[in-house]
Amino acid sequence: MFVPKAIPEITVPVTVHVPGDDEPTTFQATWCLHPVSKTREIMEQQRQGDLDDDALVHQDLRGLKGIGDASGNERAFTPELINELLEIPYVRRPLVMSWFAAQNGHAEAAAKN
Repeated sequence: MFVPKAIPEITVPVTVHVPGDDEPTTFQATWCLHPVSKTREIMEQQRQGDLDDDALVHQDLRGLKGIGDASGNERAFTPELINELLEIPYVRRPLVMSWFAAQNGHAEAAAKN
């Protein structure tokens, strides 16, 4: 029997194609999962220019896993890491698009939670 319940967060894969690499790489982004009405509000704010991608990511991103430093150590989830990732052209779009996948209850995301 299905019992509806609130799920506050959802984790989705973020696939990045690093220029020059043969294979894509993936890390995990954990997002706040909004009710549909709130997601619609946020999307409308974006359409009207009241909420840019940077603000959306800082507002709703709850965690990152699978991002390392040059020594291979896992990087801590910080606002500085978010800013760094948003400045990398080939990371920015997949990261922002993962918010939409999360809000749509992306099948891969649901299976991982």
